[in-house]
Amino acid sequence: MIASDEVIALVGVGILLTALYLQSESFVDPLILGIAVQSLLLGVLLGWLAWTEHSLDLAVLAGLAVAVRAVFIPYVLRRQIRAFRWRIRERHAAHRVTGHALAAVAVAIIAWFVFQQTLASAFPEVGGALPFVLLLQGLLMLATRANTLVQVMGYLEEENAVVYAGALFAQGFPLFVEVVVFLDVLGVVLVGVILSIQRDVTGTPEESPLEELTG
Repeated sequence: MIASDEVIALVGVGILLTALYLQSESFVDPLILGIAVQSLLLGVLLGWLAWTEHSLDLAVLAGLAVAVRAVFIPYVLRRQIRAFRWRIRERHAAHRVTGHALAAVAVAIIAWFVFQQTLASAFPEVGGALPFVLLLQGLLMLATRANTLVQVMGYLEEENAVVYAGALFAQGFPLFVEVVVFLDVLGVVLVGVILSIQRDVTGTPEESPLEELTG
């Protein structure tokens, strides 16, 4: 249906915008909110697909996306910065924000072009390039960020990309629901292990007051 395609495209653009926002932000608290919004939009997309296609599996995945990725994991991550008076940011990140933002836009354009030239014929679904773009955005965050919490959010973005792609291309694929549940459990375990091994994962606010005014 045209209306369904429009909703899928609109939500997909919202997910892409959250990915670009994550790349251009250096404060950890807004980053956590950004990944929560991205996961919420993914849950909305899964819920819409579940409603239009009458799929109980997609409805379950929508609930998991909202409960685990949009609520539980962001809540755990935000607890790690409550002891600090200021919004924590990555060390010396203010000088790299512009570079991160430009790199994110460049990666999005290149990923879209590569998908259209290589995979578009095999995956003609509406917004089919967006999961591929989101996957590369998550890889970019993992490769360019040094803060442990931010890297966890990069991993969550990777998971969102995989679930997003599966919802569009592999709904009838055997064990699709089980794979997504495994990714959710793996994400929770990963967060727990990282936070138990490295308690001081956010660092401290930048010492210079001018650093807090930059960016």
